[in-house]
Amino acid sequence: EDIDTRIFKQKDKLDVLETRMQEQRQLIEKKKSELDQVQTDKQEVQNHLQKRIEAYYKMGDIGFINVAFSSKTLPELLKFREAFHQLILYDRSVIKDYRDTIEELERAVDALILEEALQKEFISQETREKTKLDQIRQEKETLLTHIRTQAKLHEQAIVEMAKASESLTSALKALKVKEELVDQSFLSSKGQLPPPVSGIVITQFQKQTTNRLGIISRSQGIAIKAPSGTMVQAVHEGEVTFAGYLRGYGNTVIVNHGYKYYSISSRIERILVKKAQKVTEQTDIAIMGDTATLMNEGLYFEIRHDDKTLDPLDWLDNTQLTFSQ
Repeated sequence: EDIDTRIFKQKDKLDVLETRMQEQRQLIEKKKSELDQVQTDKQEVQNHLQKRIEAYYKMGDIGFINVAFSSKTLPELLKFREAFHQLILYDRSVIKDYRDTIEELERAVDALILEEALQKEFISQETREKTKLDQIRQEKETLLTHIRTQAKLHEQAIVEMAKASESLTSALKALKVKEELVDQSFLSSKGQLPPPVSGIVITQFQKQTTNRLGIISRSQGIAIKAPSGTMVQAVHEGEVTFAGYLRGYGNTVIVNHGYKYYSISSRIERILVKKAQKVTEQTDIAIMGDTATLMNEGLYFEIRHDDKTLDPLDWLDNTQLTFSQ
């Protein structure tokens, strides 16, 4: 149990890091866009200054020689001089804009370098977290290998599985429901309920199964194989009466559909709902994952009336499922 909990916590950390890395990449793209714009502004200022310098060189200063050999009158030359003076003032403002643009460019570059450094740190942190997760996963695999070699532990595990089933039954009996649903919509929907996931039914009700530890048992529900990351959904409206880790079952969600009808979904990677939460049909309640199915393959799903297990395939819309050969 401790290893399972540690694996789930590590995966949560990785999810947070990946979200932060995505946000960081978006910030870097924004800074690059700003940098491109500043570089364009800089080039425009440089082109303007180059043209003005060429004009200064061609026109020269206004002095005695210009007046003596010019075809224009003195008032015209003075007027031209005033206009030329205004151009100089304008050029000063252009030069200031140029300096501001350079400063803005430098700030954008500094910001980009900082954002890239932060992203590298996030990547380094993610690598360390993944290494920890791999170590924990290997620890669990080693433990499972050790268990497979010990026949006595197999017998003990069989006893534990039986106790787990009894524990689930006891838990259902102990649940205190404030109010039962008024209608009997769950019962009237028999044979039409949407499956918790779309996938392949690999274990049917009351069929004998052998898990990866070599333990043989009779299934009280069905197992549906679906890809990691698939959303697990409520098969009907109701209230969540349990959402957490259940020994022998792993992460488990139990939904009370009224009149003592319950649906149980287990061997799930992450739980998305809380106890006492109201759900509607096809509400996302959990997510499937690889680590949750190390010992048994597929999502495990039961339907119970009080403490009696029922064949889920009598209740589900089987046209939405496929069956293994």
